[in-house]
Amino acid sequence: MCLNISNSCFSGHFICIYRPPGHPANFFEQFQDLLENVVTIHSDFYIVGDFNLHLDTPSATTTTFNDILASFDTTQHVNFPTHIHGHWLDIIITRSSCKNIQTPTVVDGLSDHNTVIANLKVRTAPACPNIMCFTEPFTVSTLQHLWLISPRPTSSHIPENIYQNCTNSTIKKIKTLLDKHAPLKQICVAKTASSPDDPGNNQI
Repeated sequence: MCLNISNSCFSGHFICIYRPPGHPANFFEQFQDLLENVVTIHSDFYIVGDFNLHLDTPSATTTTFNDILASFDTTQHVNFPTHIHGHWLDIIITRSSCKNIQTPTVVDGLSDHNTVIANLKVRTAPACPNIMCFTEPFTVSTLQHLWLISPRPTSSHIPENIYQNCTNSTIKKIKTLLDKHAPLKQICVAKTASSPDDPGNNQI
């Protein structure tokens, strides 16, 4: 089974393999073909699953498997028993250069196999800054200027067009005065991003 997970901060190709017990004659050949394709196409990949190989026991099979991993510059991360009767059967394989996988751990499983857990440290997205707008406090002088240019109707029979023109002119003068004495300012308040070691939202 193959699964690709991708967003703005992470992209990874996950492959789950189950190798039945026994020694299929062409398993290592098929596994080599898989690694050749994965290494060529995907920069980050994670191969997991039950390989049913006793990788903790020296044998010709173990040597062949480890030689294949080394030839593609990959690393197997599990070094503890994953079965109730012992042996390293369930494994995790990545590029040897992979730095974001943490040391796997094991917990009791639902079958005769234990559950292998490994966290991936994923870079968080840059925090979007909050923009705050404000003006300097009004001084007494500014308030006096605003009072002097404020419209004061002298008659209740002013034509609508003249009153509108007067209002627009006053608004323009007020804006000019505010831009001069109390200009609008902006500051960026960045949100605090999670640290790479924070187990909050940056782990898989």
